[in-house]
Amino acid sequence: MKDADRLPYWPAALNKGMAAAYCGLSYELFRKLCPVKPIGFTDSAKGERYLRLRLDEWLLSLDQNTPFCTIYATNEVEPGSWKTASNQIAEPLNGAGGYPVIDDPKHPVNVFYESLGFDPETMNEDDMRRLRAKAHEEWAAGIPGTKLGKREIKALKYLASIGPAIKIHWRDVKDCGPDTEERLKIRGFIETFPQENYPDRIGYYMLTEEGFAASQESGT
Repeated sequence: MKDADRLPYWPAALNKGMAAAYCGLSYELFRKLCPVKPIGFTDSAKGERYLRLRLDEWLLSLDQNTPFCTIYATNEVEPGSWKTASNQIAEPLNGAGGYPVIDDPKHPVNVFYESLGFDPETMNEDDMRRLRAKAHEEWAAGIPGTKLGKREIKALKYLASIGPAIKIHWRDVKDCGPDTEERLKIRGFIETFPQENYPDRIGYYMLTEEGFAASQESGT
């Protein structure tokens, strides 16, 4: 979820973390529940993206509420209400910081707000970034010492077969998507290095001595 800086402007194609955040779910719960299959821009799992339109369709299929059908003649609606028309998708009003204010407390966006402690009526983008950073720090602090996940073990197994302190191109490491990558890095088991021509993108992994020892202890 760290990749989405501002909720009203979700891109049309979301990576796994953003897709989970968009649905108001943790990544693990999203992976278990969501039936939507990602599209692949590349042969790697890193190139997989979830179409926001398909996620909306799935979320709407879960909704048991009566559809909103009121058509307003003007844009002057009560605070918190929804503007709808037969040829457009309902849109909520925005709060002081430009974030949508939605009445339904069970709506995925409201669930996400609640998880951060964010008030869309009074808070702004700076508040969102601060709260997201805080939530990420708390999540990261809980990773060390926990049991390795299946994908983490698979990635460590491959990296250990090459050996520690050796740079490996990210395309060669299977089952190491953004979530797995970050978990291994937080644990201190891998280091990452940028691509030569794209310093903002990760190009290489390197197994640390701690990661190699962990791979042996876990029986990989």
